[in-house]
Amino acid sequence: MIEQKILDSLRGQDLVLFVADEEEISAAHVPFPVVYTGMGKMRMYSALVKWFATRKDGGKPIILNIGSAGSARYPIGTIVNVTSFINGGSELIYDRIDLPGEGASIFSGDYFMSTKTFSPEQVKELSGQYDLFDMEAYAAAMFCKERGLSFYCFKAVSDNLDGSLKDWRSILGDIRVKFTGLLEDL
Repeated sequence: MIEQKILDSLRGQDLVLFVADEEEISAAHVPFPVVYTGMGKMRMYSALVKWFATRKDGGKPIILNIGSAGSARYPIGTIVNVTSFINGGSELIYDRIDLPGEGASIFSGDYFMSTKTFSPEQVKELSGQYDLFDMEAYAAAMFCKERGLSFYCFKAVSDNLDGSLKDWRSILGDIRVKFTGLLEDL
């Protein structure tokens, strides 16, 4: 689901990867810096702020966020290019950031999206509006927008929103292999 021209445009560029969970990718297999942030929008944003404050070169690398996401639209294991980022959550005002180009939408909430954290009706309604669900991508998109940094986001579908965390944990090994293959040549 990621066009080759996107990958070609990133090849050889000054990239920094931000990812929530070490189980999603190993830094040893990525040819550019990797920052592990922890799960959630606040952790992602805080990691980006800390990284930005400690940079010494003053350049503007391209920020890449990868990770897992739930989806009722894409099959488990599919890697998707994300270009629309929606800030959502029980206490948050909804906001949207759209990047140029074609891609999926992602709803970044405060909780793991499933029928165990939301009613089946809410999951069905939100799944009809958005392609993917995670807890970090919006924060990365907002940070990059605020600082004028180029941003790309690739998410791998890890669960089908049915409430089973077992699905998420069991698919991380497959996701790691797919992300490694995708990123090792950039």
